[in-house]
Amino acid sequence: MARCSSLSVLLLLTVSTSMSVSTFMATHVGDEAALLAFKAAAISGGYRDDPLASWNGSTGRYCSWEGVRCGGRDQQVVALSLPSHGLTGVLSSAVGNLSSLRTLNLSFNRFSGDIPASLGRLHGLHALDLSHNAFSGQFPINLTSCINLKAIHLRFNQLQGCVPSEIGDKLTGLRVLSLENNNFTGVIPESLGNLTALRALSLAFNHLHGNIPSSLGDITGIQYLALSFNSLSGELPFSLYNLSSLQELQLQKNMLHGRIPADVGSRFPSMRTLGFSGNQLTGSIPDSVSNLTTLQHLGLDDNRLSGHVPRTLGRLHALRHLDINSNMLEADDRGGWEFINSLSNCSQLQRLFLYDNAAFRGELPSSIVNLSTTLQSLCLDGTGISGSIPSDIGNLVGLQLLNVEHTSISGVIPESIGNLGNLTDLYLSNTNLSGQIP
Repeated sequence: MARCSSLSVLLLLTVSTSMSVSTFMATHVGDEAALLAFKAAAISGGYRDDPLASWNGSTGRYCSWEGVRCGGRDQQVVALSLPSHGLTGVLSSAVGNLSSLRTLNLSFNRFSGDIPASLGRLHGLHALDLSHNAFSGQFPINLTSCINLKAIHLRFNQLQGCVPSEIGDKLTGLRVLSLENNNFTGVIPESLGNLTALRALSLAFNHLHGNIPSSLGDITGIQYLALSFNSLSGELPFSLYNLSSLQELQLQKNMLHGRIPADVGSRFPSMRTLGFSGNQLTGSIPDSVSNLTTLQHLGLDDNRLSGHVPRTLGRLHALRHLDINSNMLEADDRGGWEFINSLSNCSQLQRLFLYDNAAFRGELPSSIVNLSTTLQSLCLDGTGISGSIPSDIGNLVGLQLLNVEHTSISGVIPESIGNLGNLTDLYLSNTNLSGQIP
């Protein structure tokens, strides 16, 4: 009887081992077939030199092929990473058969055609990067079945149609959603506010319209939000001003209106880039902007802002770019130019754009020569400034661009302008300057 039991156990072990080996072999055959199908489609554009030369049976198991990483007990493909390989074909639907795939990175190639729906079978996928290709068609709705996704990078393609609301309904673990530089249309789905784990959301450079959903204010940990270069309208939801973790807020080139809140300076303690350029904002620049002490880039240009520029901007010691051109800002000999004095404390300032503010009048403050030597671009054109170019303009040795054309600047060109050894662009036309060129 004991002998029969031993034989039964041995038989079970044999059958189990045989089944495991069969499963192992089937998995490997399936992964290898999927990879070879991927290669055939990816290089269908034709090449003089095979960019995937290692992908053949003579070079050993596919786990050693370039861009392929295997893992797990059965050594299945868990990562396929081939960025910047010059691949010009299409993405084979066979990739959806790589059932253990966690990372797919095919960025910076020249893939075209649709993103295959079969990717929706990759339920273990964590990171998808197909950016900087020429994929077309719509966002593959099947991707929303990949509920373990943490990052989707589809920027710089030719995708079209709407941004699916299912992204916000199903992919609630997403930390990065990057869809900029495509051809998406429609509105921003309210459901994106469900993506409370997001750290970065970019829908910039598309054709989106309508209001910005107030639900985006629920993404309390978000650090990067870019909605610029669309056709968004309405007022900026006040809920966005509660996103205290934001480091970059890019809203340029839309049709947003309203005022910047007076207490904006207490809302974003880590803000580095605040981009409101190219909208229809009105009112004044709040004094509290000077409290955004981590700010490096402030873009308020091409709006309808009025009043004086805050005199305390010099508190922004990290400031590199200040763009307040193309507004209705005011200054004259009675007041309003104090911010120029203050900016001398901004030791990293590289760009100061004041142009096309017709109500900037009076003499150009001589303190402008005390700005940082890191300053590269100074544009005052299209303003109402008068007086002379300060004699010590040559102190700004980092200047590459100086533009004072279409102003009432008069007098002679200072000799010290010859000290600007980095100057490549000098615009002095349509002024009242006289005398010889130094």
